[in-house]
Amino acid sequence: MEKAEIGLIGLGTMGSNLALNIAEHGHRIAVFNRTRARTDAFVENSGALRDMVVPCYSLEELAAAIRPPRPIIIMVLAGKPVDEQLEALRGVLSDNDIVIDAGNANFRDTMRRFSELSGSGLTFIGMGVSGGEEGARHGPSIMVGGTEDSWKRV
Repeated sequence: MEKAEIGLIGLGTMGSNLALNIAEHGHRIAVFNRTRARTDAFVENSGALRDMVVPCYSLEELAAAIRPPRPIIIMVLAGKPVDEQLEALRGVLSDNDIVIDAGNANFRDTMRRFSELSGSGLTFIGMGVSGGEEGARHGPSIMVGGTEDSWKRV
């Protein structure tokens, strides 16, 4: 199976619409949600884009499905849930992989996370997504902060 170009964790309203937008623009995307039923429903409802979506049921499976260096978007509730995902991803990602927080993070949390991952081999991007549900699906405004090499890959 062809590897995905990018991954996404969190298939709520914003995550699922952003994943569909990415797929619609010709980029194969691996998706993961903590509940299998949400992942299955997302794939089932992705219509003509279904072949561009790789459903994953563990973080290990997600990492294996993406072409290195692996960019993975985290689209979960801001705060502790993001930190928990980052910690879990550390166990399955490799040097030069890119973790992207696309939630509604406080900029101080973004700076802390960037600092915490410095020297770990992983790269961190803070990526604000504006435009709500409709924007995520059809044209969000995206503000990216991170290293130049990482955002060029993404």
